[in-house]
Amino acid sequence: MIKRFLSSFLYALENIRTNLFHTFLSVLGIVIGVAALVSILSLIDGLEKYVRDQISETTSLRAVMVETLTHKSVNNLSIKKDSFQVIDYTDFQQLLRETNAHSGDAGKSNLTMDFNRQLYFEHQPEPVAAVLQAVSSLDCPDSIVVSGAAFSNLAIEQHQSVAVVNHTLAKLIDSTGAVVGKFFRFGNHTVKIVASLRPKADQPPMAFIPISILHAPELRAAPPACILEANQVENVPVLKAQTEAWLQKRYGAAHQDFRVLSNDVRVDQAADGFLLFRIIMGFIVGISVLVGGVGVMNVLLISVTERTVEVGLRKALGAKKSDIRNLFLSESLAISAFGSGLGLIGGILATMIIIPIIRIFVKLPFTAVYTWNTFGIIALIAILIGIIFGTYPAMKAAKLDPVEAIRRE
Repeated sequence: MIKRFLSSFLYALENIRTNLFHTFLSVLGIVIGVAALVSILSLIDGLEKYVRDQISETTSLRAVMVETLTHKSVNNLSIKKDSFQVIDYTDFQQLLRETNAHSGDAGKSNLTMDFNRQLYFEHQPEPVAAVLQAVSSLDCPDSIVVSGAAFSNLAIEQHQSVAVVNHTLAKLIDSTGAVVGKFFRFGNHTVKIVASLRPKADQPPMAFIPISILHAPELRAAPPACILEANQVENVPVLKAQTEAWLQKRYGAAHQDFRVLSNDVRVDQAADGFLLFRIIMGFIVGISVLVGGVGVMNVLLISVTERTVEVGLRKALGAKKSDIRNLFLSESLAISAFGSGLGLIGGILATMIIIPIIRIFVKLPFTAVYTWNTFGIIALIAILIGIIFGTYPAMKAAKLDPVEAIRRE
């Protein structure tokens, strides 16, 4: 059976070779449709890869985040809650201990909050506005420290009122940038500057302080974000479940003041969006492919008419209906494979032209991605077109009466 089908397929390829230009014009619809489909799928795959890379670069896929819900919905309106729970430094340390089995590097787990304040300095009449970032862990390599030494985790545990300032804030405090050892005040806090950082472009004036020195009312004014880092991506669901269980245990019914999120949800949402886009664009481009399939059917119907005598002679010499049917089905598959192959090459060449044009208008490291899924889809399209649009001509040829077929000569 397989040997016969292969023989028929090779015979069909020979017919395509002898009528190459006519066959190409007949499958032009398939070529255009498949080329468009390859281009669209590869561009969507490239866009999905770019989005995944951006998510991975800006946020860790191993991170589990706890955010405080400061508002509630009443009559479809968002209303700020009269009271709500926040995670303070002590609670955060307890959470780290209880989820330690699946936590990763403790330095990457953090309790952090940003807020704007006016900072008051001695012998300076006007306050300086700055962004204060309160942290439970400060990742500050020595290579970016200009003077002094960044405060350690021990200083945070001991609730020391210390700060590290960036270059922008240091220049506002003192034109020379010599700020280490100076004090500033905000609210009820008096904080000592222990280090200043190297210049970095487009940075607002910032100071990093231990979150442990802030009191509950200050935390409620701008609830901190809690970030836990799993040791492996596979352990994110476990860490998330442990965090939710700890919140319920620690806060009881008030655990509903928190929402636990993970970045894998963002990746899944992006993947679902791209899948929907693929399906929609696939249906649109599929119209061209269907038109190409009609072209294949037309070629085969003409071929049946032109080769009526050949079919009659084959039947007279003992060929069965199945042999004739397989012959024309093989030709249909060969023609659709020929058109799909040309479309695949055309689609790849098209994306090579499109990508540089896109980069002229959008300055992004975006490129097309060719996956085995795309090649598999093209192969499936070739087979389906060959079978669906080749079945009727093949059955018509198989039903020809050998005597009547020979008489037509």
